[in-house]
This record gives sequence, C-alpha cells and structure tokens, in this order.
Amino acid sequence: MWAIEFKETSEVIGCIGYLRAGCSNLDIGEDECEVGYWIARPYWGKGLCTEALRTVVDYCFNVRGFVILWGDYFLENPASGRVMEKCGFIETGQETMCPNFEIGSDKPVRVMRLDYALSE
Repeated sequence: MWAIEFKETSEVIGCIGYLRAGCSNLDIGEDECEVGYWIARPYWGKGLCTEALRTVVDYCFNVRGFVILWGDYFLENPASGRVMEKCGFIETGQETMCPNFEIGSDKPVRVMRLDYALSE
C-alpha cells in the first residue's frame, strides 16, 4: 500500500495498493493480484487515480511479475471503473460481494481484469 500525494502541496490525498492471493477479496491465482485505490473527493476527476494506477500496474507486472491484475468498483461509482479502463482493464461481466471490506461489504462490486499479455 502506498500513499497518493498531491505533488503541489505534498499532502496525502489517498492510497493505492495491491493484494495477493489469499488476501484478495477475489478468488485469484498465486501469480495474480487485486489492485485497489481511494482518493479524497476534492481530487476526483483530475486524473490522479489514473496516474497512480498506471504506476502500480507497471510495478505489479514488471517488478512483482504478476500475470493478471484484478480490480473491482462499487456499482454506484462508475468513475472508478473508468479509471481502470483508462489503464487497460476490461469488464469481466462478473459482479460479487466483498465481505472483507470494512465499509461497503454489503454492496455489490463489478470485477475488471488486466492481462499482462494484453497490456503491452
């Protein structure tokens, strides 16, 4: 997990990271991970999550060696799904619940996927 910092002020405005198999909200393989992020509302729509996610995607594929990245977003927050789409993730057609969430475990999420072979 990393902090997302607003460059102009050095203020921490969110976080981003990945979860390996066994810690993920999804049933994923050992060479896969789930990415997730959160950013404070005043910073929405500025491309900051997209920039941060691109960095994490590069790290997960090229440093950690994962072959598939997964992500999910709450149905009432389609902008989060658009962030993933801008980074190459595609819709899987799956929806699930994430009982490991501290907040939102009672809300469905839509699952997205990015394969290393398709990201190049």
